[in-house]
Amino acid sequence: MRPNFKTKTLRKCLTSAAIVAVAISATSAKAQDQEGADSEEMADVIVVTGSRIARPDLDSASPVSVIGSEEFQLQQTVNVEEVLNDMPQVIASTTGTSNNPGGGVATVDLRGLGIERTLVLVDGRRYISFDPTQTVDLNTIPSALIERVDIVTGGASAVYGSDAIAGVVNFVMKDDFSGAELNTSYELSSRGDGGRWNIDGTIGGNFDDGRGNVVLHAGYYKRKSIFAGDRDATAVSFSDDGAGNLFPGGSSSIPGFRFSIPGANLGDPGFNDLVGLPGSTARFDADGNPIAYDPATDLYNFGPVNYLQVPQERFTVYGKAQYEINENFQPYLEAQFINNRVDTQLAPTPIGNSTPFGDGSLGENLQVHAFSPFLSADAQAALQTLDADGDGYVSVPTFGRRFLETGPRINSDDRNAFRIVGGMKGTITGNWEYDGYYSYARTKNSQVQQGNVQLSALLAGVRTGFLDPVTGQVSATPVAGGTLVCADAGARANGCVPINIFGPNNISAEAAEYISIQAQNQLEAVTENAVFAVTNNDLFDIGAGPIGIALGVEWRREEAEFIPDTFLASGDVGGFNAGQPTAGDYSVTEFFGEINIPLLSGQPFAETLELTGAARYSDYSNAVGSAFTWAAGARWEPISGLTFRGNYQKAIRGPNVNELFGGQTVSFDGAIDPCATAEAATGALRDACIANGVPAAVVGTDSYLSGSTSFPALQGGNEDLTEEKAKTWTLGAAFVPDFISNLSITVDYYNITIDDAIGTVGAQNIVDACLRFNDPSYCALIERSSTGEFQRFVDLNFNAAELKTQGIDVGVNWRVPLGFSITGGDESSLTFDFKGSRLLKLDYVPVVGLPIENECAGRFGRTCSDTVAFGPTPKWRHSMRSTFRDGPGFVSFLWRYIGSSRDDDDNTLYALEKLNAKSYFDLTMGYDVNDNLSFAVGVDNIFDTGFQPGASTQQGGNVQQSNTYPATYDVLGRYFSASARLRF
Repeated sequence: MRPNFKTKTLRKCLTSAAIVAVAISATSAKAQDQEGADSEEMADVIVVTGSRIARPDLDSASPVSVIGSEEFQLQQTVNVEEVLNDMPQVIASTTGTSNNPGGGVATVDLRGLGIERTLVLVDGRRYISFDPTQTVDLNTIPSALIERVDIVTGGASAVYGSDAIAGVVNFVMKDDFSGAELNTSYELSSRGDGGRWNIDGTIGGNFDDGRGNVVLHAGYYKRKSIFAGDRDATAVSFSDDGAGNLFPGGSSSIPGFRFSIPGANLGDPGFNDLVGLPGSTARFDADGNPIAYDPATDLYNFGPVNYLQVPQERFTVYGKAQYEINENFQPYLEAQFINNRVDTQLAPTPIGNSTPFGDGSLGENLQVHAFSPFLSADAQAALQTLDADGDGYVSVPTFGRRFLETGPRINSDDRNAFRIVGGMKGTITGNWEYDGYYSYARTKNSQVQQGNVQLSALLAGVRTGFLDPVTGQVSATPVAGGTLVCADAGARANGCVPINIFGPNNISAEAAEYISIQAQNQLEAVTENAVFAVTNNDLFDIGAGPIGIALGVEWRREEAEFIPDTFLASGDVGGFNAGQPTAGDYSVTEFFGEINIPLLSGQPFAETLELTGAARYSDYSNAVGSAFTWAAGARWEPISGLTFRGNYQKAIRGPNVNELFGGQTVSFDGAIDPCATAEAATGALRDACIANGVPAAVVGTDSYLSGSTSFPALQGGNEDLTEEKAKTWTLGAAFVPDFISNLSITVDYYNITIDDAIGTVGAQNIVDACLRFNDPSYCALIERSSTGEFQRFVDLNFNAAELKTQGIDVGVNWRVPLGFSITGGDESSLTFDFKGSRLLKLDYVPVVGLPIENECAGRFGRTCSDTVAFGPTPKWRHSMRSTFRDGPGFVSFLWRYIGSSRDDDDNTLYALEKLNAKSYFDLTMGYDVNDNLSFAVGVDNIFDTGFQPGASTQQGGNVQQSNTYPATYDVLGRYFSASARLRF
């Protein structure tokens, strides 16, 4: 690519990778000198991410890795998370293969510390939040306009404010574009499905002798769905038997209605030889007969109807204009609009005894009609013997049913996002310059959900009776000429239809329509940001180079509102999670300053020695109040080609709108009950289990369990939250030897500690704190059913956790001229670009003061992948790109390596105890036909490498969804791609 815009200086300041369409740079100025940058070019200054002070190189006290626009071309993708996730510093979070959880967005997570602790910027400015978590959806960033992506390790709150604890990902967009460019690409899996098509165009030009520039861009992207049933590895939902084995399983909420009634035993007619023991479980066949329930064979395989690749359709419009009236006044304007439509799909609604309803659960409310004609005669007789009060109804405290009749659960998000930036910059006097802007960004999401079930209607439809045609009264017992109706008069007046839940596919179309809900939710998130900064890149010179300084003020306001459907807000829903409205806002006013001081230059053992500093004072309108952050760093080049750098920062993250004002909602969390293990048969654990509500007769056995391992957890906001506080420091070196041309080696160590971390405890940690560490405050957060099974957890946000991580990043970049040309064009070359990261520590303490510490480096599982990173955190990851370029053609090979990791629970045996290392290989070839036209083709995952299967946490296992972690490991298989670019 040879674009006609002013990037010559910047490209020469990057490493030699930019020459061969591969980019990552964190090297010293000597690396740029070897690429031939003359003194005039180096006199130009640029702004490197992590500082507002412009400088003549990309060196800084903090490590900065750079991904160039060429990498997006080589990977032939327009979804930027696919490129970012190849960086070893990034732990994959939500992508196009994230169906549940997912949300139809793409996010980035540096260091596995959580997406909310990674600040995403565009051109150094805050961008568009997609929801109350104030997180950026990377789908809204037009990849065709990306010039480079800077990744800064460690805290940057002193420079950019809140949220930059783990680091900053800054998308630098193309500037001064002139000409026209049309791009198109198409991707297709080797199975012939999951097509992805993109087309975008950019037109721009300079005017008035280059004083002004206007750029317009429009793009369209469409991705087709792939179902889990379309791949052998995900067509069956595996379950974990608890003894180290996987079996084809699924959910205990089955189409045939699984149930257990205390007191049902051998003496009951119809249950003879079927139920066997008190509390045993049965199910119904299509004729209403109770038959034995076998958890090994009767589980519902929910996997095939779930999306493996979520469908997406996106429209993007972007415009940018700037004009230099004079050197003192250069106004600029930027605007963009994105419409993003994404669907997620889950299996039909499961409803069971633990389904939240009102102030309790559905298991406390479901009553079945002992004389129901939907039941066989034997079943009726059996239930009648259990009707202790003789009212004709029997409570069922433990049950589960899959409502196939209401169809799959489909969530359709239609997000409209726009952002406008208006500002001005220029020279004040001498070397003093200013830049001030105001930005307004808003996302509106109209969400439609299908497949929900109204719980009150379900309860009313199940509790049936017989309408006496003579008296008009309803009786539980049959009456002559009576018709089956809903027993409640109010429900009948509202159109209640009797519901046959006893057996698969027995609910009539009329009954299914009566209980079905199409929920409509609305969400809006707004970010306002105003910044004014003055800089002087040459304040004065003390002999080693000009001192630079930046001073400024910033104001930001965050506002968000989530308006759930009436049914979801009331909790009268099964299917998608119920939740209360979220509404709130806060603002922050900040003052900041930076300084860069060159101390020595050209001295023995001090070719360069400079110090940097930054500070920021913040005043929040919420409970955070005032906060102060600062940073100090140094860069020392003792001899030519060898540079050491270090940085220490105190950073913060203020709570976001969702954490502060989030309405209480119900999520599902996996938990293993230690009371069901042999360990609980005696001793202190037994006493704790009994005190927590497990009947003494079943403690130490699993007879009271229904097979479910995922339970509702009540979560929500807390307006008393304060800021997270972090200490981060980095220490590194860059080596650019004079005796080997075009070689650069970087090594950087990072260490991050976060105190008062905001989050939920997690169901398993609540259980352990209560039962194993005897903390009664956590026991109060556990609710159990009358039979002793977990029913619900209360898990609200609070400042109590601690996170620690440390590791080492390694980068090697080498360009080797080959001295010949096959095509007769420019001299051919080979480039090797290696990026690796060694994770030394990733520890999570959910509650400081309790003896619970989760060591998550090199781990995956129920605790670490739910409470820390979104997926596995192997101790070693790397990517290696090798590119051969000869004149107008190139061949590029990418090796993506994910190291091994092991389960995070040493006390539980899972079928998947270790995730072995995986390597994925990609190949891209391209050719420039002429200056205007180029083509490229590629293959991702050349060897069709898959993943190790496991069971999800909902199925008693320790992985996330689709039998694995689909954002980390390839679940789709080999993909082919082709692209074309036309330039004028």
